[in-house]
Amino acid sequence: MSGAPRAMRMMSVLRRAATVVTGLALMGKPMMGTPAFAAQHEVLAKDLSQPEARATAQLDVLQGLVDAGLVAQALGVATDIRAAGVKSPRLDLLQARAMHAQGMTTQAADMLRGVVKKQPRNEEAWSVLGLVLSDAKDLGGATAALEHAHRLAPRDAKVLNNLGYLLMAKGQTQRAVEMFSAAIVQAPSSARSRNNLGFALARLERDGDAMAAFGAAGPEADARYNMGVACELRGDTASALTNYQAALSASADHKPAAAALARLLHLGSS
Repeated sequence: MSGAPRAMRMMSVLRRAATVVTGLALMGKPMMGTPAFAAQHEVLAKDLSQPEARATAQLDVLQGLVDAGLVAQALGVATDIRAAGVKSPRLDLLQARAMHAQGMTTQAADMLRGVVKKQPRNEEAWSVLGLVLSDAKDLGGATAALEHAHRLAPRDAKVLNNLGYLLMAKGQTQRAVEMFSAAIVQAPSSARSRNNLGFALARLERDGDAMAAFGAAGPEADARYNMGVACELRGDTASALTNYQAALSASADHKPAAAALARLLHLGSS
């Protein structure tokens, strides 16, 4: 297996297997009732007598719904805003994010392409387009979009992480390591970027560095389990077994490690 199918398989395995979150970093979603969500609704107290202020307030409310993950409501509000005659790249971007969350990948991608055509320096639109195209299994288009976002915002931790993830899927592992390392500099507490770095380093057979990255992301049992997954991905079953056993030694009730160990032992006996 080679090329895009192999890359997509690797991405799928990582998304399923890692006990601590790995993969792509999505947009933030503040929850209802938190200050972040409440702040979006301060617009309701503003003077909405002017059309421009009213449109801005409507878009602020839409932003709050999208960030909170209230997708169905967001799509309904976006439709109402368009019916009121509002046209703006911001509306297109927010509606595209809601479409993406709803699984409307093709429509979201088309809308985002329109946004970056109108606003070629809109880093967020390029970044979201990269996520959407990744879900559409367009690895080349996704990488190109995130490369563009990276040029516009070279210190954005989410862009660095997501670009690294796609580069790793394409086999550009050393560049992926550089991106994940840069993401960690910008967001040291990101377990996602540290785990992604661990998988990239393990692919390069830098196992000591990989374990250090996994260990910095979470508990020892999770780190050993993720190292086992990384070893399986490169076809090193013996090392995978050792790491799954080590995960269970660190935490006897680590269910993913127990399941992985049982699976490999069964394969070895069949």
